[in-house]
Amino acid sequence: MKIITDVTTYLELQDIRVSRVLHGPSIVDVLGGDQSVAWSPYALRFDEPKELSNTQESMSLASMAAVHQLELEPGVSVLDLCAAPGMKGLYAKTIEPSVLYTANDVSMDRLGRLKRLFTKHSVAYEQLTNIDSRFADKFFAGQVFDRVIIDAPCSGEGVILGGDDKLLKTWSTAKVKRLQQIQIRILKSAWSLLKPGGRLVYATCTLNKNENERVVKKALGVDLSVTTDELSLETIPKLRDKEAWRILPSDNSIGFFVAVLDKPNSSDLDQL
Repeated sequence: MKIITDVTTYLELQDIRVSRVLHGPSIVDVLGGDQSVAWSPYALRFDEPKELSNTQESMSLASMAAVHQLELEPGVSVLDLCAAPGMKGLYAKTIEPSVLYTANDVSMDRLGRLKRLFTKHSVAYEQLTNIDSRFADKFFAGQVFDRVIIDAPCSGEGVILGGDDKLLKTWSTAKVKRLQQIQIRILKSAWSLLKPGGRLVYATCTLNKNENERVVKKALGVDLSVTTDELSLETIPKLRDKEAWRILPSDNSIGFFVAVLDKPNSSDLDQL
């Protein structure tokens, strides 16, 4: 319990007041139909664990909400930089099957899980790459994408506060500082791969400012306007450029952070 006290105190010092909340399971049903979440025809949320059918997969409602912020349109190209084990990509292809999806992850084992997931549901991808996302700009040199999503490696406070004792044991302020440097480099790399007029969604399953709005500030010089609230089953905000949502742990979801960054229609790829 001492570490939980450290986590909550660390967040309280940043004016983020949270508590540990065990949430019910949520799933994606790729066939849709049944609906218990008003903002998605494919999302279901239950109070108790349930056995999944062949068309269903477990996924946090907060992660689904982050994918919605991409505002996917038919035929757009999507780069998922920290993609494995693949649920964001599966959900993106479920809500807009025609998107041209590129998945990357630094872990080959996790990419294997993504491939099996996509094969199971007969979902296609354009590219599957195994590189360190900090250097994606070098690997994809010459390529640009309409949408980029980064579910960055993070300290996982949103998951810890949802009851993950294993992750709790690894949390520390030193870990936060180390991960911030990785996140900054990933975001800088990703920004250079976004088309003018395109949209980047930066997300983490942690809550502190050092891994979220301060990463965006350090990487791109952008001050985000952040709203802090729980996730509702009825509606989610439609974030605009330079807006962010800190999702507090609740009965419906783990804690999460999602920010939207739109690149101006300009030939200068290095400026906002």
